[in-house]
Parts: sequence; C-alpha cells; structure tokens
Amino acid sequence: MISRTVRAAGTTAIAAIALAGCVSDVPAPVTSAPPLEASGALLDAQSARIIEETMAELGEADDARDTELMTDRVGGDVITIRRAEYTLAEADDGPAPTMLPAEMQAVYVSAAETWPRTMATVSVQPSDEDTPIVMLWVQESIDDDYQLREWAHMIPGATLPAMPGPSTGAGQLALDDSSITPTAQETIEQYVELLIAGEGSERDEEFAPDTYRERLFAARQTYVDAASEADGEYVETVEPDLEASYAMATADGGALVFAPLSIGSSFTVEDATVSIAEEDEPLLDGELDDTVTHTYRDFIVIHVPAEGADALPGVVAAEHNLIRVSDS
Repeated sequence: MISRTVRAAGTTAIAAIALAGCVSDVPAPVTSAPPLEASGALLDAQSARIIEETMAELGEADDARDTELMTDRVGGDVITIRRAEYTLAEADDGPAPTMLPAEMQAVYVSAAETWPRTMATVSVQPSDEDTPIVMLWVQESIDDDYQLREWAHMIPGATLPAMPGPSTGAGQLALDDSSITPTAQETIEQYVELLIAGEGSERDEEFAPDTYRERLFAARQTYVDAASEADGEYVETVEPDLEASYAMATADGGALVFAPLSIGSSFTVEDATVSIAEEDEPLLDGELDDTVTHTYRDFIVIHVPAEGADALPGVVAAEHNLIRVSDS
C-alpha cells in the first residue's frame, strides 16, 4: 500500500475539484473485438438483467434519498458516494446526484472461471455537458449478485480499446499478471507516485496526458500558494485500494485497470480559524477550528496498451468524489 504526503505551508479554505464539466469532444463509440477462445461468464440476457435490476434499485434509492434501499445490486463505493450526494442534495439549491444512464453502448464481461468476477459497461452520453460513464460491477462469489461498485466519467477526448464481446468474455487478470507490462499493480502504484510527486515528476513521461491529474495538480498549486500566505501547513495523501482494484484483458493483449483511490487534503493554520466553501458545509463532521480535512473517494480507469504498442498507459475515465469534511 502506498501512502505518502505532500506538504506545504496552510490556507483558510479548500474547494472540490470538478472533473465532469463541459466537453468539446465526445469519445468515439467503443468497437467490437474479434472472437477469442474464452467464453464469457454472462450471456447477453443475463448482463441486461443485471443492469436493469441495478438501475431499478438505484432509482428507488435516489427517489427516497436513502442508501438503505441499496441491497442486492448496489454496493461498495457507490453507497458511500451516493450517501454524500444525498446529503448535498438535501441542502438548499444542492446538486442532484450524478445521473447514471441505464442505456449502455458497450458491455464487457469477464471470462473468469473463478471469483471474484467483474462486468464493466460504457453508458450512452448522459447530457451534452457530460461524457459517457464507465461502470464496474463485481460478483464476489457464486452465491452473490453482481453489484455496481464504481463509476467514472470518461476523460474528454479519450477512447476505449477494443474489447472481447460478451459471448467471448475478457480475460480477468490478477494485479501481478506479467502478461502486461507494466502489470496492473505496477500501473496503479506508478500512477499514484505521479499524483504524489506532481508536475515535473519523472513518472510524467510514462503516462499519457489526462485532465484528471492536470486538475488535481492545478488545485494543489492553489492550495500550496494559499498555504504559504497563511503561514500554516498543507498535507495531501493519496492511497490506492489494491484489494478493490481489478484488471480485464483487451482484445490486443493490453488491459483495462480499474482502481479506487482515497485522497485526503488537510490544512492547518496558526492563530486562525479555517473555513470551507458553502456548498461543502453539509458534509462537515465537527466544528472547525485551525484544521480542516477534505476526504475524497476517487475512481480511475487506466488503459495499459499491449507490449510493443506505440502508446503509453493512460487514464481513460476518472471521478473525484468528496465524501467527508472533518475538523481534523
């Protein structure tokens, strides 16, 4: 587990980073892949039923603003993130929860014969202002339902690689599977090292450009500058959740890597009281004094090209989710 910090000198305010704003280029439709020898773990009708039941369960919870209604088909980080979104939505002029379309333009199923198994989808474009959404389902065991665990908007202009179709199924790769270079685990850890180091990192040239890290770095610089003026301390942590990370093989021998991240941003100032943006106040736990910490649960999808391909690993989808604001 990587857990490192970035330190600077403090500030009196912090704001969330918006990653799913206006887009000028909608990602191209995902293409089909030629048949392979493996066999998908789900038939078309089964994956369609999973999506339908998931969206019905999520819709009931959204209507009631109640995560207790998420039982069989929704779990993991979706519950955590939706709980925060419901809290924000209850405030005056609060934002509506993220719209997750029920219509998909692509469905990727695992060819795994063991568990856990995954299913990933790419939605239609939710609106003119938003890119399609990549969603991840996980089935923990033969006795468990597939549950929606993660989602992330595609990076503006990004495209997904060709994937084996549902009848074939995509190979599900262990994080240390050496058939891809770097391995899925190495990819996650190296990208986290890049996020920690920031602009100018030696890792920067090992990954394709993406707006996710660009916006994180821009926000960090703002906080560092403000911290310096306040004569305080700024601490940022980035931790991957490898136990909740997965990888699926692409048609050309590469992989799609699905990875949740936990990010913490903390400010401490001397002889002053910190403040936060008004829109974040519903998520505040405690009473602010000289320290405030914003906690995020992010999700990224990285395409690792096949060995020998003339391309770098790159983030194709990412979501930055504020889930908590605390006084320490």
